[in-house]
Amino acid sequence: MKRKKLIFIISVVVALSSLVSAQDMHYSQQFSNPLYLNPAFAGLRECPNIGISYRNQWPNVAGGFSLASVYYDQHINAIHGGFGAVVLADIQGGGTYSNVKAGVMYSYRFRLGKKLYLRLAASAAYMNRRADWRNLTFADQYDPFLGIVRPTGEQMVNTPHSKHFADFGAGALLYGENFYLGTSVDHIGRPNEAFVGIQRLSIKVSVQAGGVIYFDRTYNRKRSGDDISISPNIIFTMQGQTEELNYGLYLNVRPIILGTWLRHSFTNVDAIIGMVGFSNSFVQVAYSYDVTISRLKGTGGAHEVTLLFKLPCKFKPKSGSISRIPCPTF
Repeated sequence: MKRKKLIFIISVVVALSSLVSAQDMHYSQQFSNPLYLNPAFAGLRECPNIGISYRNQWPNVAGGFSLASVYYDQHINAIHGGFGAVVLADIQGGGTYSNVKAGVMYSYRFRLGKKLYLRLAASAAYMNRRADWRNLTFADQYDPFLGIVRPTGEQMVNTPHSKHFADFGAGALLYGENFYLGTSVDHIGRPNEAFVGIQRLSIKVSVQAGGVIYFDRTYNRKRSGDDISISPNIIFTMQGQTEELNYGLYLNVRPIILGTWLRHSFTNVDAIIGMVGFSNSFVQVAYSYDVTISRLKGTGGAHEVTLLFKLPCKFKPKSGSISRIPCPTF
């Protein structure tokens, strides 16, 4: 019965999409999904990368949420910037409702000073919303004595099962040797995502900032990813009437990286996030868990796993360039 109730609630939310503004799902390891966070991150590591992520949210709730993505990006000298591509899919309500997004992005790099850069980026994507009403049961199908005995008269069963539309975004990133500041805007054209009627997808605005503090760095020596360091970061996201604030700290003791974050809105504290990761020159892998501290404690939080393959460069970065900005890789 719990499963039926959950599926029915999800169906109502989808059916009333003409009245309710949908919100994008989020990752906890946001920097392991840089193209989803900000298209201006495309090509920042300069060498090619292939990233894979999986998130299982609310595992204790039947028909909860799962989110998976894969991306590729690299810097290309011929176009003076970075190219990226990402495919993302989330499943809700045990497959009753799903979203698929496939996009590409380009970021152009400007050199503002000896160690100061600006990237401006644009993205374009194809999106598909899909609902499978066959998994649902409705109140008018029940007979008090015999159970489910008749077809439903709900009009939603006859509505289109799939919605296709284009989506566009933009981003900017300012960074130096020890800091970065970025902003991104998604759903610029506010596409209509409703199965019936019109429901414009709310614009999402995100601001990211952070830096790195080294402990064992000495003068007259270039910084290295192997240096022991801490990295404080903050991300603010607003979409429609919803806002979200994430801030946390990473401790880098290569090859191990530890992290902790706090996520909340202005009116509700959501979760404490703990992460442990391994990173070397070829691969990085990380696991994080969201400890829910809101009224949804019984949902089981969220598990998230990411994997990044660092492919070799076919060219050497130009002398004096910053091939990696001081933002965390997780």
